[in-house]
Amino acid sequence: MNLSIKNFTIGIFLLLIIGLYAVFINYFFSQRELTARVITRSITNDLSELSYILSKHVRKEPITTSRALLDRTAANSIYVKAISIFDDDKLLLTTDPKYLTALNSNEVFKATQNKIHKELLTKIGFEADIHYYVGKNQRSYTLIFYIDHHTINENFEHAREKFFLLFVFLPIILILLFWLAIRRFIAIPLELLRQYSYYQSQIPYPFKIKELEYIRSSMVQTFLRLEQERADLYNLSRTDTLSGLANRNHLQERVEHIIEQSKRNKKSFALLFLDLDHFKSVNDSLGHDIGDELLKNIAHTIQDILRANDVVARIGGDEFIIVLTDFKDEIELIEIITRIQNRLMKPWVIKTFPINISSSIGITLYPKDGENLLTLMKNADIAMYEAKEKGRRGYHFFTEELNRKTQKIIELTNSMSDALNNNHYELFYQAQNSVLTNEIIGAEALIRWKDPEKGLIPPFLFIPIAEQNGFIVELGKWVLETAIKQKKAWEDQGIDIKLAINVAAKQMKEKDFVHDLEFLLNQYQVNANNIFLEITEYIFLHNNSSVHKTFSEIKKLGVQISLDDFGTGYSSLSYLKKFPIDVLKIDKTFLDDYNSEEGSVFIETIINMAQTLKLQVVAEGVETKEQVQYLKEKHCDVYQGYICSKPVPIKEFNTLYKQKKSAP
Repeated sequence: MNLSIKNFTIGIFLLLIIGLYAVFINYFFSQRELTARVITRSITNDLSELSYILSKHVRKEPITTSRALLDRTAANSIYVKAISIFDDDKLLLTTDPKYLTALNSNEVFKATQNKIHKELLTKIGFEADIHYYVGKNQRSYTLIFYIDHHTINENFEHAREKFFLLFVFLPIILILLFWLAIRRFIAIPLELLRQYSYYQSQIPYPFKIKELEYIRSSMVQTFLRLEQERADLYNLSRTDTLSGLANRNHLQERVEHIIEQSKRNKKSFALLFLDLDHFKSVNDSLGHDIGDELLKNIAHTIQDILRANDVVARIGGDEFIIVLTDFKDEIELIEIITRIQNRLMKPWVIKTFPINISSSIGITLYPKDGENLLTLMKNADIAMYEAKEKGRRGYHFFTEELNRKTQKIIELTNSMSDALNNNHYELFYQAQNSVLTNEIIGAEALIRWKDPEKGLIPPFLFIPIAEQNGFIVELGKWVLETAIKQKKAWEDQGIDIKLAINVAAKQMKEKDFVHDLEFLLNQYQVNANNIFLEITEYIFLHNNSSVHKTFSEIKKLGVQISLDDFGTGYSSLSYLKKFPIDVLKIDKTFLDDYNSEEGSVFIETIINMAQTLKLQVVAEGVETKEQVQYLKEKHCDVYQGYICSKPVPIKEFNTLYKQKKSAP
């Protein structure tokens, strides 16, 4: 059981008072007995002295002549009312005519008795004998002092009053003053300290007692420091440490408040998901310190553009959430978004480094596109990626159609790994024909996804998703091994044709890529010179020294390298000169325009350049005899397309090859 300071102090005082009063009561009764003893002794002394004097007086004169002595003695004793002398029951002499009769034994105290003195004072009188001789015979008179009980009681009453004054009222006052002092200087300060430690509301005033003041000062300093640390932690939990903007927690609070206001006012607001375009290249090329500084500057710029009642938060990396609350219509909303994007596209100079950056923004509207922050952010994220797919540097509003498209992407993403484990992927092969002889001299391995329920899923749907989520690496390993295994099967059948295998940039960047390729070549013992790894120009966006090293190691294995879709991406003549490339593939988009003067010049230029660099040229997407004839005239080496064959399963390809081989 825990006691409060007040109860503990009261308990101590009660024990102190009880102890003191036990001592005081004992002292009081002892003093009463002592006072009674003094009074008794005074009366008995006077009685004995008068008895002695009268005994001597009787020898000379009759007892009746001693009246003056009795009067003087009675007058000098404040405790004696009257003095009488009896001869047996006969009154001989008295100082007061009221006392004419002798007292019985119960009413008097004889000086020779031994009793409690307080009890003696309850007797009517004190008695002593006056001895005298008649001849040789001793005789005696009885001397009685009648006690003045009124005076004695007044004496005791005065003593009692003095006792209560000194030992009751004065101690009570002192104890009360002591209690008030304890309460004022100890109990109340301790209670204030208790309340302050519990509620931390009002800081207690300085205390008079030094030790308590030390405790108070220490507590105040501690709680002020804790309050500051709590405020710092609270702000830290709601603030992005890099940019100083609101973080996800603070954003949640603000948006919940904005939603409540929007419900009451029946108004809409916009939530924007802003992502910087190609920000990763800034970190990779200039370093994360430059990237971080750029993010800080962008955060401050966005904050300067927005109004006080708008919200901007950084939720991670180069992603920002902007909430716009007051706009008349979508036209004003687009003006604000355009102003933000235009400001961000202005050249930045970070630590002397010039940087050009743009942004893509996805837009959702409350409550049409979501009724809570999570839904609005998810849909804005979907719209933002749609803006990136449409060329970046723009914005896109969320639509239900876009949501269905995104859900389909998510569904494909979740099914990719299971499809690989369940052998739902298959390689199709498209023939590559010699322009001069029209014979099948090679094939390109192309992946297909055959879902048991949905049927054939086109590669243009799942390949970009796999590249985005990184699954392309695992999928690429399966393609590489399956294709090389098929190449071995062809060689065992006496079919020695070239095989083109597509390799993604992320797959080739893996540190074990060359080692895995070498392992497969040794495992299946195939002719490496007839294996072509097809890569796109996107790979040259990465570390060129690392790419050059990888290409060189591949060439040491005897494997050829083919540059796919030449001219559609980041083409540069320096790539052809610097990197060990064996084949150029002309994209279908150029071949479709072969019959125009401009298109023909472009194709002819590529073929002439490749021949000069001693590179083989493969034309993709050939669909007509006129295109084949054109390629023959321009001295192209190889073509592939629907005129020869579309991509087909391995059994159909083998049948096609044998038919072409046996044809005259």
